[in-house]
Amino acid sequence: MKRENQFFGHNIKFLRKRQKLTLVEMAKQTGISKSALSDYENNKSTPGLEILRIFSSFFSVSIDDILKNDITGPITKNGGNAEKNMHKESESSFENLDQEKYQFHLKLLHQRLESATLRFQMLQQLLQSKESENKTLRINIKLLEEKTGVRSK
Repeated sequence: MKRENQFFGHNIKFLRKRQKLTLVEMAKQTGISKSALSDYENNKSTPGLEILRIFSSFFSVSIDDILKNDITGPITKNGGNAEKNMHKESESSFENLDQEKYQFHLKLLHQRLESATLRFQMLQQLLQSKESENKTLRINIKLLEEKTGVRSK
């Protein structure tokens, strides 16, 4: 049997049992003989496209999923495996969470940068203020020296 059909028999048997159908009941409902159903479930034969369409419609599962995926988990209405879909949604949620986390950290880094920039500007202003005070003090010292006639070392 082809590798792409490795899940087919297992999936058909699982889907039939999930609906609590016997081979005879399923044969009546699908129009596929009991022996053909048994052969499909046991991977003794591979159905044609028309039979695949019947299975797909009967179980509301895509032909691709029936042939290529292990669908032994709950099946969603659109035919996919619910666990796989939840896993994809979970991955998507984690990606969104990671993106939000990244954005948050980026915003935090920008805020820290702005804060550091403001502190730097404040220190520059403080330094300029101190330099102005020093100039004023030197001028005052010179004036005092001139008035008193005493020269400082």
